[in-house]
Amino acid sequence: MSKTQRIMVATKRKKNKETVILRDELPALQKGEVRISVDKFGLSTNNIFYAQMGEAPFLKFFHVYPLKGHKDLVNVPAWGLGTIIESENPEFNVGERYRGFFHMTNVVQMKAKRSSDGLVAIGGNRDKLNKVYNRFVKVSDGPTSPFTGVGSKPDLAMVAAPGALSGFIIYELLKMKGYYGGNSVVLTSASSKLSLATAVCLQDARANGSVKKVIGYTSAANAEFVQSTGLFDDVLTYDQNLPSNRDLQFVMIDVAGDATIYQRNKKQLKKALAVGGTHSNAKASTFTAFGPSGLAKMVSGIMAPKSVANWIDSKLNPKLEMFFTPSVMGTLVEKFGKNEFEEMGDAALNKFVGAAIDSGWITVVRAEEPEAIQESYDRVFRGKLPPSEAVILSLANAV
Repeated sequence: MSKTQRIMVATKRKKNKETVILRDELPALQKGEVRISVDKFGLSTNNIFYAQMGEAPFLKFFHVYPLKGHKDLVNVPAWGLGTIIESENPEFNVGERYRGFFHMTNVVQMKAKRSSDGLVAIGGNRDKLNKVYNRFVKVSDGPTSPFTGVGSKPDLAMVAAPGALSGFIIYELLKMKGYYGGNSVVLTSASSKLSLATAVCLQDARANGSVKKVIGYTSAANAEFVQSTGLFDDVLTYDQNLPSNRDLQFVMIDVAGDATIYQRNKKQLKKALAVGGTHSNAKASTFTAFGPSGLAKMVSGIMAPKSVANWIDSKLNPKLEMFFTPSVMGTLVEKFGKNEFEEMGDAALNKFVGAAIDSGWITVVRAEEPEAIQESYDRVFRGKLPPSEAVILSLANAV
């Protein structure tokens, strides 16, 4: 197997709004490795969280694709689609397509083993990371797959999948927990794919009376867009407080990660789940506002054996806690079974993509030049990317 040319848009470790273009060579494949062309990837507010929390304990996003010889630079992960182009592993064939955690590059290579639904990256640093980062799902060509075909819908499915699937999981968690005793849901960063997808799921709860109101928090600049979706009963800007209505008991899904929003509304909340950090300029992150019980639940959910985490979950009920997708996903897989859970996730993603494209909320925008990708990254991190755009990027032809 030969070496191959690689191009990356890397991020400055201490100035994560800034990027540089790097070119190098990947070494020849070793036994057990595969080389994957990164066909396309997406950027969204998720990437802000990955960059901000890149070195955080238990998360370590910068360790997924470490940059050797560049101490001042890191690779921020990006969800995408890739195709195996070379294989030194008999379990995998050239041409197989996968979706998962890539980064802003044209090619990756890794030691891998076959899993029930695709590929798992193994070996070295990979074995110390959260297993979700190492899981690559084989793309199905079936008619119900959100990723089947060409055009705007499968492209939006690819870039929206992390947020939309998290929204589906949040919805299932809320149902499982009886909405934590609340009857109304508040979503911050309401223009984000995650919040929009959660709001799409909540339409059923709104219709059957399980939820009285779905309220969206957003910036003044995005308020018109959020209102245009028709998913929210009320749209508030960040300088406003929740309505002081005793008939409404609120559960906050905090995607913005701005502690001031939580603190200002704390007395009116039955529960708040810290989900993301789209407000990169927040003076204080919601993730710094956990009390002792919230910290205990966060650590147990990430690190403790399932039985211990379940016991702690039953004993502690902090007002603010972290939503950790993998642990909730594991619970839902146990509840529904793997196949049914995946079918439900695909259905939720299809529903979101269909609503967004058919109703014209979101337009897919594509770019392939390295400089254009840097510009897209800059727009995302400086809050200049309108929520009506989904950015689909590729460096596959840039070398």
